[in-house]
Amino acid sequence: MDRSNRRQAIRRQAIRKQENNSMKARIWTAVIGVPLLVFFLYSGGILLVIAVSFLTLVGILEYSGAVNRLIRPKINIVFIVILAAMLIITIKLDYYSVISVLLIEFIAVACYEILSGSVGIQRLSATLMGLVYVPVMFGHLFMFETINKGIFYLWMVFVIAFSTDTAAYFVGKAIGNRKIAPKISPKKTIAGCVGGIVAAALCMVLYGSILGSYFNFVLPWYLYFAVGLLGSIAGQCGDFTASMIKRKAKIKDYSHILPGHGGILDRFDSTLFILPLIYIFAKFTIGIA
Repeated sequence: MDRSNRRQAIRRQAIRKQENNSMKARIWTAVIGVPLLVFFLYSGGILLVIAVSFLTLVGILEYSGAVNRLIRPKINIVFIVILAAMLIITIKLDYYSVISVLLIEFIAVACYEILSGSVGIQRLSATLMGLVYVPVMFGHLFMFETINKGIFYLWMVFVIAFSTDTAAYFVGKAIGNRKIAPKISPKKTIAGCVGGIVAAALCMVLYGSILGSYFNFVLPWYLYFAVGLLGSIAGQCGDFTASMIKRKAKIKDYSHILPGHGGILDRFDSTLFILPLIYIFAKFTIGIA
C-alpha cells in the first residue's frame, strides 16, 4: 500500500510539474505574441498581409495534417495551399468575389477527384471545409481595414475570445462538474461555458464604455451585451469544432509552433468563428457609431 501511495504521489507531482511548465510556456508565448499581434493589426497594410498569409499557410498545413490521419486518399497539400492562397488574394482585393472563387474551387476540387479516380466524397468534403475554415475565416482580418473605425470592431473579436477563454477556465475549474461535451472535450463544463458567455458580455459592455469615454465611439450598451453573448457562443463552437477534429484524428495539438498553446488552430480556434460574426455586426452598426 505504501509503495502504491508513493507511486501515486510521484505521478501527481509529475503532472503538477508538467502543468506548471506548460503554464510558464503559455505565459511567455503570450508575453511575446500579444505585442506582435497588436503591432501587425495596428500597422495594417503589407504587414497585415504577411501576418494573415502566415496564419493561413500554417493553419491550412495543420488542418490538412490532422485530416489526412482520417481519410484516404489524403488531401494534396500543394493543391489546397494554392487554393487557399487564391482565396486570401481574393478577400484582400475583392471580398465580394469570394463566393464566385469558392464555386470555381469547388468545381476544380471535384474535377481533381474525378481525374484522380477516387470514389467517394470524403476528400472533396474535407478539402472544401478546410478552405472555408482557414483562409476564408482568417481572411476576415482584412475586412476591418475597409470599415470606418474598423480597428475598434476588430478588437471586439479578441475581447470576446480572451474573456471567454479566461472565464471559462477559472469558472469551470472552480465550480464545474457536469461536462458539456465529454466525447469532444472532456475538461469543458457547462458552468465554464456559461461563465465564459457572461464574462464576454460584461467585458464587451466595459469595452464599449471605454470606447465611448475615450475614443468617441458610441453604441448602445445592449448591442455590446448582445454581441458579447453571441460572439462567446460562436467562439466556443469554434473551440469545440477544433477539438472535434483533433479528437477524431487522435492528436492533442495541431502542431507545436506556439509553446504552451500548440498550433495556430489551437490558439485561434475560437477567434476564427468570432471574426465573421463581428464583421457582420460592424456592417450593421457602423452608421450608428
